[in-house]
Amino acid sequence: MSNQNNTNRRGFLQKLGLTVGAAALIDTEVLADVNPNKYSNVEDREAFLTRYEKWVDQYIDVVEEEKKNKENIANKKRIMELSEEANGWQEQIKEYIKHDDFKSKYIEVSKRFANSITPELEA
Repeated sequence: MSNQNNTNRRGFLQKLGLTVGAAALIDTEVLADVNPNKYSNVEDREAFLTRYEKWVDQYIDVVEEEKKNKENIANKKRIMELSEEANGWQEQIKEYIKHDDFKSKYIEVSKRFANSITPELEA
């Protein structure tokens, strides 16, 4: 994949605020600011991952529809709704990402999500 495609994909994901988990893996200052107890419950992390994976599946569906039919207004509305749904997740992801059980699954699901995004969706 070209560097330009990676840049566009990263920009699109950043608009959704979903790269915060990946950023937290790299940025130790972000990790230093994390409260390790706020979201440290295994059940909470698993519930979030289940919700996130379901969200990713739905988002991939609307992205595929957008690629096929850019005139589908209902689909565009659904993309906006799903984006809104993800708005409050950044803080949870920042905290959850510290836990290996969460981190590996989150990255796996996020890669699947990222692979569905293509630069033409930026237009």
